[in-house]
Amino acid sequence: VASEDLKDPNFNHTVVLVIHHDDQGTVGVVLNRVTTLDPVAVFPELKDGLGKYDGKLFRGGPVGPTQVLFLVRGLAAAVVQGPELLEHVFLAVDPKALPDIVALAEGPDNLRLYAGHAEWSAGQLEQEIAAGAWSVMTGDEDLVFATDPRHMWQQAFERRNAVVADARAP
Repeated sequence: VASEDLKDPNFNHTVVLVIHHDDQGTVGVVLNRVTTLDPVAVFPELKDGLGKYDGKLFRGGPVGPTQVLFLVRGLAAAVVQGPELLEHVFLAVDPKALPDIVALAEGPDNLRLYAGHAEWSAGQLEQEIAAGAWSVMTGDEDLVFATDPRHMWQQAFERRNAVVADARAP
């Protein structure tokens, strides 16, 4: 959860779900930057796969904005080949799986599409956390799939005192 003082426009008032962290660096997805864009307008190649999906596209971060990734929960998770990031929250990156995911998902409450992601080099995010730019907290599916993502940062910021992770921990 970004601190109030983090002024970088890419991360100001954001909530980031870390999807990978190791000695080489960290990859995450910004959860609360919903756009007004129809995903098919940005990724026309997804038109057939998205079928009846009526959710918006999220800006997942400043890196790789032409790449799409999906966060999935509920019945649709049964067809996802990607990892379970949090309990009941799965990562999918294969557009070929979209028709099955969309058929089982109950709209944007169970499927979110993100353009791009965030990246930090080895040790960079830990340094930013130590400097107070971020609070680390346990995520959950209700936060990831918040009904109104525009208020997610405020809700998470208020919960930040429940810090449960140490920047030095894996």
